[in-house]
Amino acid sequence: MLLPESDAKFKYCPLLKTRDDKMKFCLGSMCMLWRHAEADKTGVDDLGFCGAAGPVAMLAALSGGDETAPKPSLFGEDD
Repeated sequence: MLLPESDAKFKYCPLLKTRDDKMKFCLGSMCMLWRHAEADKTGVDDLGFCGAAGPVAMLAALSGGDETAPKPSLFGEDD
């Protein structure tokens, strides 16, 4: 799910925990897993997503949610 970084910082991260095993909030661009996306049509330029979701989130972000658009290949292969 693409989010502005300011909104993502209020989501819990399943990888960050306190000493007493409580979850911490997302670090956004301060995290190695944060992936930036291109600016959308409304001009919001700080959109991104958590890379911990892996290739599924990356492909969804690249396709822009358009069901008719050709899906990008994960391994650089042409279909």
